[in-house]
Amino acid sequence: MKKRWIAAAITTAVVVGAGYYFTMSAEDEMPLPLITVEIGTIEKQAVAVGQIVPAHSVQIKSQIEGIVGEIYHHVGENVEAGTPLIKIRPNPTPQRLTQAFTELMSSQAQLESSKQKLSNLERLVQNQVIPKNYGDYIQAQADVRQNNADLLQKQQNLDLIRSGESSVGESKLTSTIVAPISGTVLNLSVDVGEPIISTESSQSATQMMSLADMSDMIFKGSVSEHDAAQLSVGMPVTMTLAPYPETVVTGTLSKVAVQSEKLNSEQDSSVRSFDNGFQVEVNNIHFPEGLIIRSGFSATAQITLKKAEKITTIPERALRFSGNDPEVLIPDASEPGFRADPVKLGLSDGINVEVISGLEQGEQIVDFSMMGAIPNA
Repeated sequence: MKKRWIAAAITTAVVVGAGYYFTMSAEDEMPLPLITVEIGTIEKQAVAVGQIVPAHSVQIKSQIEGIVGEIYHHVGENVEAGTPLIKIRPNPTPQRLTQAFTELMSSQAQLESSKQKLSNLERLVQNQVIPKNYGDYIQAQADVRQNNADLLQKQQNLDLIRSGESSVGESKLTSTIVAPISGTVLNLSVDVGEPIISTESSQSATQMMSLADMSDMIFKGSVSEHDAAQLSVGMPVTMTLAPYPETVVTGTLSKVAVQSEKLNSEQDSSVRSFDNGFQVEVNNIHFPEGLIIRSGFSATAQITLKKAEKITTIPERALRFSGNDPEVLIPDASEPGFRADPVKLGLSDGINVEVISGLEQGEQIVDFSMMGAIPNA
């Protein structure tokens, strides 16, 4: 019985030892992680974050104070230049209206007085008591013309205060605001009966409406100062819009700011920001047909700084550096299973890198990033 237990123990030890030996042998012979050198394309890009907005938009404000009388167009409607948008109904204070009447009556009195003086001098001229070039006579004629003009101006002012309508020569003054451009109503900030402040006031004028040409949309965003240093007008741009993440649209970089957006911002002078944003604009955007575009859509733009096509590429993770010199590991029949060869690198996008010399398409190299998983590597 005892011999049987001894024999069983020896057999178990032999089996475990053999298993351990073969397991360790398999681990020692673990194949190297290899990568095949390929031909590809590498782009170096700058990223800008911003919005899609109209290239041309205007704010509608009134030149006269009053209250909103009528609104002819609302948000989303398309209008042509010259189309009536909003009618302003004057709402003068009693003091202002009284002052306008008083100024009109004063002008009428001055005109009558100047006419009477001119009539007296005309009789003296007719009776040859004074010559036609007499100074008082010439001045009296000028006074009549001046008082006529002043009376007309006071009458026009009163008409505008009371009704918002008047005429100056061949021009007709009106309180109806018309569209300065053809476009779409983006927003409407007032309602009928709401008082407004005019552009002539010392206060900020009321923005009643905004119009924009939605057929000409651009991208406005900002890039970091590191990317801004490499940008120039005319670079190609690809964009993705937040509502359509799977749709890619293209455009052209049309503007790069020469001054940081944060340069004049109010901040603690003792705290300096090293991430200053520079505004960029992209135009000539080609939207796919049927894509609904609204002003203010968030978008991300990738601006192509450099592009290399049909080049030898490898993943950057496969590189090993000897000091500042890059090298790759080439599999061979040596004891470690590889040798280190120097390479000359070109353009990189942070994931893949161009190999200018040292490798050819189809060659295999060892993935250096995986060497830590190989025993005795």
